[in-house]
Amino acid sequence: MKKKDLNVKLLIRRIIVILVLLIILVLIMKLFSIIFGKEKVVGNLNNRGLALSVGKEVYYNKYEKGIYKVKGNKEYQLTDETAYSITNYKDKLYYLTVSNSNSIDLKSVDTNGENQELIKSLSTRISKFYIEDGFVYYVTNKDVVGLAKFELETKKESIIATSNVQDFVLDNKTIYYTDNVGYLYKVNIDGTNNEVISRDYSINQIQLLDKWIYYYDSSNSEEKGPSGLYKIKKDGTSRTLVSENINNEYYNITSKSIYYYDISSKKIIKTNLNGKNSKEITQLNDQMLLTRMNIANGVIYYLDKSIDDSQIYQMYRIKEDGKKSKSIEY
Repeated sequence: MKKKDLNVKLLIRRIIVILVLLIILVLIMKLFSIIFGKEKVVGNLNNRGLALSVGKEVYYNKYEKGIYKVKGNKEYQLTDETAYSITNYKDKLYYLTVSNSNSIDLKSVDTNGENQELIKSLSTRISKFYIEDGFVYYVTNKDVVGLAKFELETKKESIIATSNVQDFVLDNKTIYYTDNVGYLYKVNIDGTNNEVISRDYSINQIQLLDKWIYYYDSSNSEEKGPSGLYKIKKDGTSRTLVSENINNEYYNITSKSIYYYDISSKKIIKTNLNGKNSKEITQLNDQMLLTRMNIANGVIYYLDKSIDDSQIYQMYRIKEDGKKSKSIEY
């Protein structure tokens, strides 16, 4: 065999070894990012948006007492009204609140509690919105029912799609949404390419993590499978059962875990993204309440029965491992 042929074979072997090592390195880095990376939370807005983490700081709705800021071991009151869908955009907090005249107001406030401002009164039945590139995206039922966007600078509202929207998620300039029939759609934020993704399943509320759309299906039929939490790819394919143990729409998806409220046991439970290795976190005192769970910097914020007569419910918090964090004082 010629020396040139041997050199070529040796070069090919070395290239293969390098490629294998690179693949192993990428897999190791991905594993480390999953284990040690910051937890990405995608389900807070589906749980009324009652808590939000921005760096090391946490902002949460102290139910009827308004938005509070948690920094280190101290808390600071920013507003004095119940806030939903708390969102951070350009060093401001945006949120929805119900006014004294029962209008649903979109407001903003600086993260130090100053410059509280009414942005717009909305006609909507979904306490959820997103902000991206200077636009607020929400569901409207003022003149038409559908998806709308509002430009913060010009104060101009425009309709993206007309539909009886039940839920929606904004992701990478695309809105995924469901209607009252249970169909799943997607549309560009400029209103183009509005198309059906799936008509095969009854899909209501959705949470989106990477390439998967998660939803709870209560069908429990031989054709569609048992009731439980399912996931489907963004193109409507590869429907997969995640867990039959999740028996309602009160859950919160993160990049590491699924947190859900179990109706039968009245407990908040944590499981992995495959629906395995479940762990009980805490028991609710109110046996009738379907609580909402928000995740912020390793802490679960959730509603439960109030300890006094000043209000019906109040906010509680507990660490994701089930151990008590600093209690919320009322």
